[in-house]
Amino acid sequence: MVENIPALPLAFLAGLLSFLSPCVLALVPAYLGYLSGCQLAEGVPDRWRTFQHALVFVSAFSAGFTIIFGLPSSFLASTLQQYESWIARLGGIILIFFGLHTARVLHLPMLNRSLRWDWGVGMPVGVTRSMLIGLAFALGWTPCIGPLLGTAITLALTTPGQGLLLILAYALGLAVPFLTAALMWEKALAWLSWLRRRGRWLELASGAFVMGMGILLVLDKFSELTRLMNTFIPIWLWKIL
Repeated sequence: MVENIPALPLAFLAGLLSFLSPCVLALVPAYLGYLSGCQLAEGVPDRWRTFQHALVFVSAFSAGFTIIFGLPSSFLASTLQQYESWIARLGGIILIFFGLHTARVLHLPMLNRSLRWDWGVGMPVGVTRSMLIGLAFALGWTPCIGPLLGTAITLALTTPGQGLLLILAYALGLAVPFLTAALMWEKALAWLSWLRRRGRWLELASGAFVMGMGILLVLDKFSELTRLMNTFIPIWLWKIL
């Protein structure tokens, strides 16, 4: 339904902010270098080789996020549709706490860790290794990007019929800057360094985004945001999207 589609760019934005989170942003050069088989000290890796492996990597973690979180969210949203308003309010309260944690106003230890999966470690450079590293990323970094991923999951739980698309939109928001960095390696290193120096502002922006989504859900005002977005963006464009 068109009135539900504005949730898609919000999920995409959550994915983009996940890429900009300190725990992901700082490791992007190392990830890309490792995928291409080139150590950072060795110089600039081959652009297309890096991009090909990055494409496999993001495809794998996108599939992982969609299967692990998209399918259950879609199923629960359809099954518990009669409780949608309660789920929205509960999810909104959780998102407010997540947002406070992201902005470092509140400390939630469980969201300050990552799970280490060694899939692909020790294997020769290749498609299989890049795929396994992507799947390990989807599983291992979930606690770190949890607040923003939780925003996409909450939107999926409260938008029946859109769960898979919303989680896929989130994964795409995380994937696009990875691929851009792989294609523009030398410029990307400068951009990433610039962004890391503004990490505190990115944390505050991400926290405000998560809390904002939570407040809208708690107050049952998400439809107001939908109407606002539909005011500025033509319906025909939403249909294309």
